[in-house]
Amino acid sequence: MFIVQNGLRPGEIQNALFDLMRPGIVEVRICSAYVSLSGSRILFDGISRAAPNGNPDNVRKTIVASLDFGLTDPRALRFWRDAGNSQVLVAGASMLDQGSLIPRAAFHPKFYIFGRPDRTTGSLVASANLTNRGLTVNTEAGWLEMQHHRRDLVQSAWDAAIMSAVPLTSQILAAYRTLRRHAIAENPTEELEPVPPPQIGPPHSYTPFAEAGLDPGTYNQFWVQARGLQGGAQTQLELPRGSHRFFGATYTGYDFNHVDHIAEPILVSGQRVWRDRPLTWHGDNAMERINLPSRAMGGFDYGDSLILFRRVAPNTFELRVFPWDSDSTHAILEASQRAGLMFRIGRNSNRVAGFIS
Repeated sequence: MFIVQNGLRPGEIQNALFDLMRPGIVEVRICSAYVSLSGSRILFDGISRAAPNGNPDNVRKTIVASLDFGLTDPRALRFWRDAGNSQVLVAGASMLDQGSLIPRAAFHPKFYIFGRPDRTTGSLVASANLTNRGLTVNTEAGWLEMQHHRRDLVQSAWDAAIMSAVPLTSQILAAYRTLRRHAIAENPTEELEPVPPPQIGPPHSYTPFAEAGLDPGTYNQFWVQARGLQGGAQTQLELPRGSHRFFGATYTGYDFNHVDHIAEPILVSGQRVWRDRPLTWHGDNAMERINLPSRAMGGFDYGDSLILFRRVAPNTFELRVFPWDSDSTHAILEASQRAGLMFRIGRNSNRVAGFIS
């Protein structure tokens, strides 16, 4: 399957990686020319949620990156080196003895392989590096293979791709860090820079969701700004009137001034599945509401975040939660605004919501 990411379709690369991990994983092998700390954390979050018993130490991790041009962040190399059950290899270490980070031939593959408990293997071969921009806003393309029938061919390709890499040592890391300071000072790169926040207006400048005249069911991704959620566990997310149509439900009982059950969409995150999260109508404030899984149930901290629902199967939605000031949130807000798909939650609301095609 082709995967294409651009400014209007942000995060498609990380979506593909999370899809590969959803059946569960016992091994992760990543070969990426350049690696950033923030990109590593995005992937590590997915590993944690797909790992046996939710423990990333139960997953064998091999990360291969290059030292070429000083683009890989040494903090990312240290992050993976210090992660449990993890091995880090680097290409370009021979340059360090020459006091240079300019290679004769660059190490440039991007190869993501996931081994699962049932012994199946899936992969993504793409243009995207394991960086924050590579996983969010860069225009990237790749091929997603959910299951390979010839694991020997996958192994052969992997061996060929990492042939020039050597294990990372403390000496290599220290020498690279020293040389990199000069390389980056002379040739700064945008690859590792944060995704800039979009220039969005105040909530009252956007059309109320219920007055937008669109069909939520035609979109694959629906996001909602969250500040403080309702309820004792702070898991009750108030949604715009009409949100139920994104979840494939039908409801017409808005005249009732009480709480009314609408549907129970299945929510998933990695190996977690929640089938009992009700979507309801609350007549007292004329809003819909969904009860999200609490932290004790394997859910998230929802404070000051962007909550994303992505349709992955009939009546099944991947739940993702991003800090409001994160690279992923910035990319999503920019895409929705550019497409004219950002709306105010309600007439008097100070929150926004939107869609990504």
